[in-house]
Amino acid sequence: MSEQHDDMTEEPVYRTPGSADATDEASSLARAEQGRTRRLDRRGSAAWNPWGLSVGMHRIRLEQFEEPYRMPDDERSAYRRRFITLFADDDTARRGGLGMVTRVSNAMGEVYALKVLIEPERAEDEDDAAYETRRAAARAAFRAEYESHRAVSGFKGFPRLYGFAQVNGSPAIVMEWVEGVTLAQARRMLAVDDEGRCAPLTAARLGRDLFDLLVRLELVGDGFVHRDISPANVMVRTAHLSVAEQDAEGAFDLCLIDFGSSVNLDPAHDTSFTSRFSTMRCATLGYAPPEMLTSDLPHVARLRMSQKIDVYAAASVLYELVSGALPFDMGVARDASPFRIKTDEQPRALTSAHMTHPDMAALLLREPEVAIAAGRASLDLSLGPDSAELRDALSLVDGQLFDLVLACLKPRQDERPTAEAMRDGLAAFCNHYAQNAERALRGERLLPCTGEASWFDTASPYAMNRLVSAVGGAIAVAVLAACTATTAVLLDGVPVVWRLGQLTWRSELSGFAVAAALMLPALAGWAARGRLRGTREGFLRGSTACIATTVALLAAASLGSISGLNSSHAVVSAILTAASAGWCPLVLDFAMTVAPAIIAEARRALPRARVQAAAMGGGACAAVASGGFDTAAAAVTAPLAPGALSDEDGAADEAVGAECAGGPADTVGADEPADHSDERDAIGERTADAVHHDSGDAPINGADPADNRLMIDGAESVAHNAIGNETGMKTGINSIDYSDEEVRDAADER
Repeated sequence: MSEQHDDMTEEPVYRTPGSADATDEASSLARAEQGRTRRLDRRGSAAWNPWGLSVGMHRIRLEQFEEPYRMPDDERSAYRRRFITLFADDDTARRGGLGMVTRVSNAMGEVYALKVLIEPERAEDEDDAAYETRRAAARAAFRAEYESHRAVSGFKGFPRLYGFAQVNGSPAIVMEWVEGVTLAQARRMLAVDDEGRCAPLTAARLGRDLFDLLVRLELVGDGFVHRDISPANVMVRTAHLSVAEQDAEGAFDLCLIDFGSSVNLDPAHDTSFTSRFSTMRCATLGYAPPEMLTSDLPHVARLRMSQKIDVYAAASVLYELVSGALPFDMGVARDASPFRIKTDEQPRALTSAHMTHPDMAALLLREPEVAIAAGRASLDLSLGPDSAELRDALSLVDGQLFDLVLACLKPRQDERPTAEAMRDGLAAFCNHYAQNAERALRGERLLPCTGEASWFDTASPYAMNRLVSAVGGAIAVAVLAACTATTAVLLDGVPVVWRLGQLTWRSELSGFAVAAALMLPALAGWAARGRLRGTREGFLRGSTACIATTVALLAAASLGSISGLNSSHAVVSAILTAASAGWCPLVLDFAMTVAPAIIAEARRALPRARVQAAAMGGGACAAVASGGFDTAAAAVTAPLAPGALSDEDGAADEAVGAECAGGPADTVGADEPADHSDERDAIGERTADAVHHDSGDAPINGADPADNRLMIDGAESVAHNAIGNETGMKTGINSIDYSDEEVRDAADER
């Protein structure tokens, strides 16, 4: 068997507080802190510092430097001179996987990140051979991380790699310094409640951009698997835009870090670290899929080389962004193993902020796009921001995101979607979110978030019904014309004997008379329906006239005996065929408009909002969307007259208004109150409270799951120079200023 399939076949060891690995880590950190203190003590006087360095910085000399790519000799010499001497800022030192990461700069002011391996500490009763084995394993793992990082260096969304060297005998990696915050920190900045939940649209955009990084990993050779996706290993770059500004833009600049657990699927790449050192590299327990938590599965080595591992972990991250908690309860008090928990149990029910937030008005201030969409729909329904209909509508739209996330948390790899499918699905969810919020409020079907929406999905809900009605009507008219013309030609000039009691007379049939008689039921039905298309009354009127005319025509035909025909079956068949063809457009018109409207109303996912007399005509949602709270336009719901609807709504919506309202609609008072100061004060206080709520300071329940890791890379990744001056959240949509007349015009136009 090839060595590349032998990676990570040993039983995983979980890192928990108090373990030997945790003790080694704490000791290493203590030694690093002591060394930094000694350096500061030595530089206590300015006279000692020949380089003019500030306190907290020291000079580092790199040895045995090797560049990550081949280059000509003259370029190699100039390249290496950039990294011979570096100046480290000790205040930025953070633990990152296997090493300590520090912000460094060269003489030209170029900034880099220097990651130096933390050598394992020798135990008191450990012999030389055992210690050297552990030391060699740590160095090999560190070198494997460098090789994996080199495979993705240069791709957008991954830190650039500059080289490998030795610092005081310990291996070190020189890479790009990522200016930003970890996704765990960004989640606290973007949280909209005390549970750490992000707005569903914000979470979906973060997930979309995260899965886009995974799609890029598939472009590396024959594939690349990170195997430790977690909020601590995903950075949000803030060099150009802050986290809040990126949230407002609707796109996030993410960067994936810490490749200590990654594996390159290229057959030429050496992946024999585990087989050589009997050590499995780490994965974060709360986000790792089941196949990373056991060695008892068949073909486990092959399963651990699959990109579906990253899909599972990224979905767990997205789950946490939406709900504020991990999919599974991995508390230390659980008796079952993590593998059994993630295999035998179902993920906890997803709950978004729209389901649990106590103040929807304050939440909508944090989601201006959703507030504007909901405000447009609420102009029709007169909904308040805390109404059950609005909460249910947004929860219904959020359900699409839940379906995407839960599909990735299947225990079996072959049941999980690909990273590309998830990226496209999340992109469609984000693109359709505002439109789906309006559709949910109006009780219409939602646009799908699996692939591109078809014409059938994006058109009016009754567009296909109207198409079927039009095509079916055209076919019926064609059958009527064919039947009429054929019968008229066959019976033209044929003798017929008429008998009415004792009265008998003979005549010859005229083709024009036969054609007119066969067309009479259809014409009578269409004329009786008149302009009442798409209504129950129109269908009943037309059907009655068509049936009555057909019966009269059959009675008249029974009085005659056509020469050459033994029975009247042929004539009756012709009459019934023509009448049926004429009646078919009436039936299609009813079946494709009125009947679906009645069925849709009975099966509404959301109850139709009751029209309420409110001082603000469009409800608080409309007021929030418009930016003005002085509007007191009256909302009136009444059946629309035929022809008053736009082509987009069509006759079907007219049927809903005429047939499903159950009678005359209620009309709210149209008189505008003279003073709304009390209402404006209440809304202003609620708005001020919402804007004052800074989710960056919101406490997050529970410990950071990134602390619970496996094996060597047990500590959380470094937050590369995390910026502490983030504003943390959008400031609402009060800057949008629509006049009261515009709000009234929008309501009147609708």
